[in-house]
Amino acid sequence: MPLDPMGTRETVRRITICVLMPFAAFAERNGYNMEENKHPIVTITMVSGADIVMELYPENAPNACRSFLHLIRRGLYDGQAIRRVVPGFVIQPSYSAFENPEMDYEIAGEFSAAGFPGGLKNETGCVAMAGNGLDRASGSEFFITLADDQRLDGRFTVIGRVVSGWGEVKRIERVATKPVPCDVPDVIINEPVVPEIMQKVSAETFGADCPPPLRRAPSATG
Repeated sequence: MPLDPMGTRETVRRITICVLMPFAAFAERNGYNMEENKHPIVTITMVSGADIVMELYPENAPNACRSFLHLIRRGLYDGQAIRRVVPGFVIQPSYSAFENPEMDYEIAGEFSAAGFPGGLKNETGCVAMAGNGLDRASGSEFFITLADDQRLDGRFTVIGRVVSGWGEVKRIERVATKPVPCDVPDVIINEPVVPEIMQKVSAETFGADCPPPLRRAPSATG
């Protein structure tokens, strides 16, 4: 969630070494054609029939974009319910890796607090990966920022932004919610009373591959 404890700094070091080369060059080595400026486009089709469309920026967060797109291509987001709605803050589809072991892994944070250069700000409409806010990010858990929030800047990996369907985002922000127990201090979890289901999550990568991301090695404590 904008917060999930996990980690060592070794994967951060490895990722940082990889991306000290120009962002576009790294992105292109992973199949993204930045020269043509064709950013990947992700479409979340809700059960309501409405679409939320996102544009990803792999030149700013190459490994996190790889992770997100790889899981989309495997269909692992399809049929998942949105589990957390915090009006004025975030909509977060999951804070527990969607209860799926295949989605339960970490990657290095691609933001300034982790020593990664050039991360984007968490402005209204941004799409970012959850994490511990220090050096790590979830490989699967993402959130949509509902308002500019400087507390998130430099602490969470921004992978893109919503470019269409903001009305659907605002509709979900307003749905009735119910509290869910949470054992993380100072974290509020409210989920929709009536499930909001992501019926299909698809990606247009303009012919680029979606290889697995570089994962962070599990720590001794799990």
